[in-house]
Amino acid sequence: MTDYIVLLFGDTEAWWDSPEEGKKATYDVHGRFTAELVRRGHTIVGGAELPRASEAKSLAPHADVVTDGPWAETTEQLGGYYEVSTDDLDDLMDVCRILSDTGDAVEVRRKLTGEVAS
Repeated sequence: MTDYIVLLFGDTEAWWDSPEEGKKATYDVHGRFTAELVRRGHTIVGGAELPRASEAKSLAPHADVVTDGPWAETTEQLGGYYEVSTDDLDDLMDVCRILSDTGDAVEVRRKLTGEVAS
């Protein structure tokens, strides 16, 4: 099995300011996504919804100063992720189409394994 990280990019500030019924509809889509992953034999290893991008702290390359907010000044920021273990990347990508119903962009990357260099 290979582990993949499913990254979700969207307007995180708009998300946190949206009404509860809109959030519920999005959570329902995520429920469909996770149920379909399980039904098709993929394993959800982990994941999380992230707080507002404006709550991030950032360091520029070779910088000594920590700044408030995300590194990139864009509307779309990383809003959450799933870690999924599977032998079928094509099918995982097919299931990820469900997440596009939320309006978020979806990016899938293979998770590297092994030790981190020190």
